[in-house]
Amino acid sequence: MAKTIGIIPARYGSSRFPGKVLCDLLGKPMIWHTYHSANKWKQFDELYVATEDEIVKKVCNSYYIPCLMTSDKHIDCLDRAYEAMEIIGSEINDICVIIQGDEPLFDYTILNELEQDSNIYIRNFYTEAKEDIDDPNAVKVIVSKYGNAMYFSRYSVPFREERTRRNKECEVKVYKQLGIYAIRYHALIDYNKLGMSYLESLEGIGLLRYLENDRLIKMVYTDKDSISVDTPKDRDRIIKIMENRK
Repeated sequence: MAKTIGIIPARYGSSRFPGKVLCDLLGKPMIWHTYHSANKWKQFDELYVATEDEIVKKVCNSYYIPCLMTSDKHIDCLDRAYEAMEIIGSEINDICVIIQGDEPLFDYTILNELEQDSNIYIRNFYTEAKEDIDDPNAVKVIVSKYGNAMYFSRYSVPFREERTRRNKECEVKVYKQLGIYAIRYHALIDYNKLGMSYLESLEGIGLLRYLENDRLIKMVYTDKDSISVDTPKDRDRIIKIMENRK
């Protein structure tokens, strides 16, 4: 029977905010918050942090958080998740649920919206973009009427100036993808074999590798936003939200 494995990629050497996965949030490192939020979902058979740095592993060990050491050559969470699934000896149909390590406000109930579909290839959550509509760190997504991803971009898409509109009454909504994915292990193997694609190399978005190779990505809508920490400013924003919740 296929297992559901949770993988939390936690790269210490972030270019935009080095060491961010260990930044202090109300007395605990960010990775502690992300792990404990994810661990509330009881359908995981196993849950691990996957990192490239011994510093992160040491901190995880101090909090009894299962941690896997992966290569420092990965530039994408999907590559790191692939190696993590290899390390633990996953079966071809096991489901890998990826939750970015910089998502400390991740709401585990989002995962309840995953369908138990044996034909699952890859599913990605998305929600409506609001104050981050023009933030290039928030990846925007165009979704077909059948719920499939058509394109991902760091630009605020779709283009929506008055001069090009054919329907002036059309409501404009911009959606962003969340750093939460459900992928069969065989799809991660496929991702690894395909190699970096043209659009992926330009936009810096790994999911474009799938789209450029005509792989289907099913988008799952949620009204539960999740704020990623990409800069020190994001961290300060997260701290304020957490203080208000307390």
